[in-house]
Amino acid sequence: MKRILTIMLSVLCITGMTKAQTTDTDNKPRFEKLETAKTAIKNWDTEHLLDSLDQEELPKLVTGGVMMHANMSNFIITNAQKNMSSYMKLGGELGGFIDFRVIKHFAIQCRVIFTAEQNRFSIGDTKQRLWSFGADIPVYFLGRFGNMEKGYLQFGAGPFTHFTFASNIADKYSNHLANKHVEDNDPYAKLYVLHDNHFGVTATIGYEFPLGIQINFNYLLSLSDIFSYYKQEGHNTVETIYPQRLSLGVAYRWK
Repeated sequence: MKRILTIMLSVLCITGMTKAQTTDTDNKPRFEKLETAKTAIKNWDTEHLLDSLDQEELPKLVTGGVMMHANMSNFIITNAQKNMSSYMKLGGELGGFIDFRVIKHFAIQCRVIFTAEQNRFSIGDTKQRLWSFGADIPVYFLGRFGNMEKGYLQFGAGPFTHFTFASNIADKYSNHLANKHVEDNDPYAKLYVLHDNHFGVTATIGYEFPLGIQINFNYLLSLSDIFSYYKQEGHNTVETIYPQRLSLGVAYRWK
């Protein structure tokens, strides 16, 4: 009996050892394959992940450029007591900008734009072509949508200040009054048009192509009333006039 038990235990031990060796032999290639896969994944993650996600190249934090626009401008007239109108005429703009990228899809842009504006302004039967030359300093808070390297849409708004260097607005009406083209007892004979600095709000929308070339559309509206009358006894003016301007043009941003 003892001899039989001894033989059975020996057989079981030999079988177990053989099975264990077989299992280790079978698992060894699996372990090697697993380690190889881990190494490949690690290398792919560090070397090729950005390429696989088509990661774009962001522009520098601070960039700049130049721009050139054609514009149309006139006055918004409210509370007019006499037949007053203003019609848009063609002008031009030339300037540059500095762009501060805050995050990927948001930037602050400051522009300095030299402007030439004109419009046809009339009061009653009196019509004049008014022109002015000055500069705008707008600050835009811009949102950007798209791929910074392949092209993107940008849009935003902000405040602006306008400085007038030269204008015929007051001169035209000074000559008009000096020549007595209106009656002295007409309260509109004391007309005076302000042509100094004014400020307002502006909005822009545009698209930048891969080479840095942009197409921009801008709108500016003054919040300053640039128009007033000398107040005579019994005549207090209520008219208000606000300049507005549309512009469309191209720009180039250095990357």
